[in-house]
Amino acid sequence: MSPAPADHVNAVELAGRAARLERHASLAQLVRVAEAGALEGTEVRADLEFGTFDGRVTMVVRVEGNVVLTCQRCLGPCVCRVNESAVLAIVERDTDEVPGGYEPLLGDPERLSVTEVIEEQVLLGLPLVPMHANPGDCGVAQAPPPEARTAADERQRPFANLRQLLDKGTG
Repeated sequence: MSPAPADHVNAVELAGRAARLERHASLAQLVRVAEAGALEGTEVRADLEFGTFDGRVTMVVRVEGNVVLTCQRCLGPCVCRVNESAVLAIVERDTDEVPGGYEPLLGDPERLSVTEVIEEQVLLGLPLVPMHANPGDCGVAQAPPPEARTAADERQRPFANLRQLLDKGTG
């Protein structure tokens, strides 16, 4: 059995070599994604390219895969596709300036957590309201057509005759 890839990397060294890392992660490795409601079956692939620009360590991150979430329509599991990318400049302090076109990534460039970078991109790619892409795949029963509704289905209006009752009381 081969050892798992290191989670913490020296981004300065990797940037100096213009290195590229590829990682696969499942739900067990993505703790923050699990806390956000992801279910078993979640798997993503990440591609991280390190470099330098204007004396700063930079990174291009691409994350794609499937995150299984609870459908808010039927409350069953649904697969949500994630396809996110970002161009990041690693900064140690939030007051450090970032070159144009780069988003800041706050962290220690000599001890950068690859998992945290991947998790952040997955979380950014999650839908606000997860639902099955095709309503036909959803477990919710479809509403009957209007002509199939019966009189019992008509909306009740408990205060419809309130005005008449009030008028009787004052008269």
